[in-house]
Amino acid sequence: MVMQRLKPLSNPTFNRHIVALALWGIGSLGYAANRPTVSAPVKPPVNSAASVAAKTNKTALTPAITQAIAGASSNTAVPISEVNAPNGVPDAADDDNLTDDGADDGGEVDITSTTPMVTNPATQPIAPASEQIQQVALGAVSPVTVEKFVKMIDIIRQNYVTNVDDESLFANAMAGTLAALDPYSEYLDANAFENLRLFTEGDIGSIGVSVSFHADVDSWVFDDVLPNSPAAKAGIQRGNYLHQINDNKLDNTRTSQDVDQLLTGIAGTTARLLVSDKGRRKHLVVVQRTLVQQQAMSANIINGVAVVQIPVFQNNTQQQFLMALTKLNQPFSVLVLDLRNNPGGVLSAANDIASLFMNDKVVVQIKNRQGIQEVMRTHGKAQFADLPLVVLQNRYSASAAEVLASALQNNQRAKVYGETSYGKGSIQSIVPINDNEAVKLTVAHYYSSKGEKIDGVGVKPDVTLTGAETSWQDKVLADLQTTKRSNQFLLKPTPTPQSF
Repeated sequence: MVMQRLKPLSNPTFNRHIVALALWGIGSLGYAANRPTVSAPVKPPVNSAASVAAKTNKTALTPAITQAIAGASSNTAVPISEVNAPNGVPDAADDDNLTDDGADDGGEVDITSTTPMVTNPATQPIAPASEQIQQVALGAVSPVTVEKFVKMIDIIRQNYVTNVDDESLFANAMAGTLAALDPYSEYLDANAFENLRLFTEGDIGSIGVSVSFHADVDSWVFDDVLPNSPAAKAGIQRGNYLHQINDNKLDNTRTSQDVDQLLTGIAGTTARLLVSDKGRRKHLVVVQRTLVQQQAMSANIINGVAVVQIPVFQNNTQQQFLMALTKLNQPFSVLVLDLRNNPGGVLSAANDIASLFMNDKVVVQIKNRQGIQEVMRTHGKAQFADLPLVVLQNRYSASAAEVLASALQNNQRAKVYGETSYGKGSIQSIVPINDNEAVKLTVAHYYSSKGEKIDGVGVKPDVTLTGAETSWQDKVLADLQTTKRSNQFLLKPTPTPQSF
């Protein structure tokens, strides 16, 4: 992920609200369209003297918002920032599904509407969106969108059953807008942003729970929740039911490995969980993966075949890989790269591994909204250019792991065994809104060396493996017995591979 920092904001309160308005105008209306419809008719507010008096005493909209909408003339421009990026929570009432896995340049907010504000928006209908989406210049907010948004805020503030502060409303607006874009874009509040900055790129994180399927209640249940863990802080308790993780519904066809892999991920990322108290009303809980799990690279040798498991791609993955081979202290003539359950990590680290096996080959194409942004190629001299190689993957091999597998496959450097990979081929940038908050936004996609889409598709294996995963390695080793072996390799502590 690419960290970028905006220019200092001259008026933090005003600009934060303007950012919220812009985000809402871009996406949250479409997001709200997916919310379940209330079957019972909504009664209009009772115009009693008491209710009118209560409305009269309501705190006015934040002055900055009122000024931005009502007081700005057609030629008023309010500077907020410039973004040069190279690179919602769904309604919990929808118990069955959480969702229906290049950044723009900013500029100035230019509000050109001279339409007066509605005195009592709660009594006037919100105009429906036109069939044709109104195109507004980057750095500006559609006056129609702003007007509808402010009407909706006033309706909530005057009629919702309990008081809701403006900060919560705007935070929810931003979160909902970003969550509706894709599974990976999100709003980072102060706590989430700070947590994300604490992790080394490529760390693996969890939420501190153990879950198993209980056949007597036909549900997945939290068997243990670690004290002070991210899950505990989010209100999850032992005995709660877990119904869904992100877009993945859980039933008796899932395995414990499935659930564990869905709950873990790159440290600092979030998991959206649909939970309930023993089957009672389901509700959404968003938990950040902040418990770092130490991941060790393992290697062993079986009948002259070196098997190396890479759990995640970090900045020093190539060094760890060579060290793991060195510690074998035995010659090998074939290599198996085990990328099962690898969630990705640092893209350049995957390229470093590819560079050990290929000379000057395309590894991945990176495309943003303008087109091809970068073509990444292997670098240096391949130390194992002649070493027979295979890749082992499963449905949880994702992101950088998929880039490596597809590069070796498309360049006819290795066969891929296993099952179709996860299909996470997108790049997120962290763009700060201010010193304490940020937006994590998908800004580009990975494409294979041949230009094939990875996101939502995955990498298909050359040899499909079925049955228990514990038997997959044996199946690969059996298939490799017929592989021609010309050289043997032995790594010395230098480490420099020695062939003989």
